[in-house]
Amino acid sequence: MILVFGTICLDRLRRVPSLPAPGGYVEIQEESAMLGGEAANTANALRHWNHEVLLAGNALGSGHDARKLQSLLEASEIPTDWIAPIGVPADQKAPVCDVYVTPDGDRTMFGRGFSQMGPGVPLEYLPYRAGEWFTAEPNMGSPAREATRRALDAGMKTYLMDFYQPDDPIVPGSFWQCSTDWQGTRGNQQKNVRWVQDWVAQHGCFATLSDGPNGFVFGGPDWPARAYPPFPAPLMVDSTGAGDMFRAGMLHGLTQNWPIADCLRYASAAGSLKCAHFGATAHVPSEVEITTFIEQNPSVASAY
Repeated sequence: MILVFGTICLDRLRRVPSLPAPGGYVEIQEESAMLGGEAANTANALRHWNHEVLLAGNALGSGHDARKLQSLLEASEIPTDWIAPIGVPADQKAPVCDVYVTPDGDRTMFGRGFSQMGPGVPLEYLPYRAGEWFTAEPNMGSPAREATRRALDAGMKTYLMDFYQPDDPIVPGSFWQCSTDWQGTRGNQQKNVRWVQDWVAQHGCFATLSDGPNGFVFGGPDWPARAYPPFPAPLMVDSTGAGDMFRAGMLHGLTQNWPIADCLRYASAAGSLKCAHFGATAHVPSEVEITTFIEQNPSVASAY
C-alpha cells in the first residue's frame, strides 16, 4: 500500500503560442480541464501501474469546479475513501490551477484556493500502516508535516517531495525529492552535486535534486552524489507533472525492492515520456512502454 497525501486540484490547461508581453494578447490554441495536484498526479500514475494506492489530501470544497474535480476523480478510479465529499466545507471553493503551456513544453501557473486548503479527513483517521510507504508534499503546510510525523510514528517508510524547511521531518534512510525551482542552482551540475552532498550529510536521506531537461543529481548514504543524464523526451509537449511522474516511478521500484539504479532509470524514463503529452494525468506510460523506451536508449540507461 502507498498512502499519498497532498494536493488534489482542478488543472485548467491552456496551450498558447507564447506568453503575452505586459498589456499584450495571445490566442489560446487548446484548452482542457484535468485532474491535477501533486498528490493526485502521483496517485494516478501508481494506480495505472496496479499499486494499491490510497489518496488523502485537501477538501474538494463546493461549487461548479468542485463538482468537476469530483467527476475527474471518479473517472480516474483512484479510491476516494480518504477524501472529504463534495460540499465540505460549504464555503470553500475547489483549488484550481490555471496552466499556460508554451511550444517549448514549459508551463506558467496561476492558482486559486491553495492558501486556504486544509485536510479533508482528520489526520488521525488516515490508514497509517507499519512497513508501507507514505509520500507527501508540503503545499498544505503544517497538516502535511503532521501527517508525515504520524506516518513515521506508525513505522511507515517515507518519500517526501519539496520539503526543505529546517524543521521538516526528513529522517535517515528516507527518500527525498526536490527540483531546482526550490533548491540548488538551475543548470549548474557542479553546484548541485555539492548541494546534494551537504543535504545527505545533514539528513542521512537518499536525495534527488531534479533540474528539468538537464537531468538530476542523486546521492545517499554510501551512495556518492553525482549527476545523471535525462532520457531524451521523444516529443516535448508539456512538462506539467513530470516531477510527480518521477516520484511515482521511484515508488514503483522501491515498493518492489528494486536496486536504486533501476528505480532511478525507471523514474527518469517515465518522467520523460510524460512530457510528450498535454496535462499531468491525461496519459500514464505503461510499464512496457517505459521498459521499451529504456532499451531504446542504451547509452543513457548505462549511465545509471
